[in-house]
Amino acid sequence: MTSSESDVFSLPNEADAHDHDYHQLVIVLDGNTDFDIQGKGKELHSGEGCILPSANSHAFAGLGENRIMVVNLPVPPQKSITDEEYEIVSRIFDQAAYFELSPRLQILASALSGELQQYPDDPILARACGNTLLSAIRHQVNSKDVRTRGNQLDIDKLDQFIELNLSRKVHIDQLANFCFLSVSQFHERFKDRTGMTPHQYLMRKRLERAQTLLQEGFPPIQVAEMCGFSSQSAMTNIFSQTLGITPLRYQKQFSVR
Repeated sequence: MTSSESDVFSLPNEADAHDHDYHQLVIVLDGNTDFDIQGKGKELHSGEGCILPSANSHAFAGLGENRIMVVNLPVPPQKSITDEEYEIVSRIFDQAAYFELSPRLQILASALSGELQQYPDDPILARACGNTLLSAIRHQVNSKDVRTRGNQLDIDKLDQFIELNLSRKVHIDQLANFCFLSVSQFHERFKDRTGMTPHQYLMRKRLERAQTLLQEGFPPIQVAEMCGFSSQSAMTNIFSQTLGITPLRYQKQFSVR
């Protein structure tokens, strides 16, 4: 990866250390990672990240399965932004820092990372995604309530996050972190609010999307993958237990109309 690109990848479990002559923004999309910046270490979870000014030495390692998004800001600025824009954005790199993304920015980071993974060889898209995320995070980092933890459960924003990540494994601790709550707090407030557990809610979302995709004619094996089921048989079992019909028979009801 060159210093002018944004990218999405996983960190190896073996620790590594380096420094570079460009600023770097790191966001953890999935899983957990270890970062150490100038001797100040922190375990980063999904929705958290760090600001790495140029030439700041840092060490890092993945903690099991993980996925991060990296945005690089070269010095001098890339041609895709003006000197004035660069001056404004680069202020967030005045000092190294750890941060936690707001729910809205977690949705943005997830969406942009999806585009980068879909078109990994598009440098124009990589720069555009990187510039967008840097500009958005600048406002959060500069705001006084950057680390304010919310006590309210915003179901609408949570739904957006779930919809963006439904094709992947979505863990309850990710949802809790998205809402800035502990797992126990999240579980209790979620059940009070919706009348079901987070796991039941996630399964209902998967089934609802599966029904829509089956109606649209997608083959069941592809639907299972698109909806985040571990396998087609797992989807069939849950589909049959919940709706009393197999996915294939459900689909045939719509194909004969």
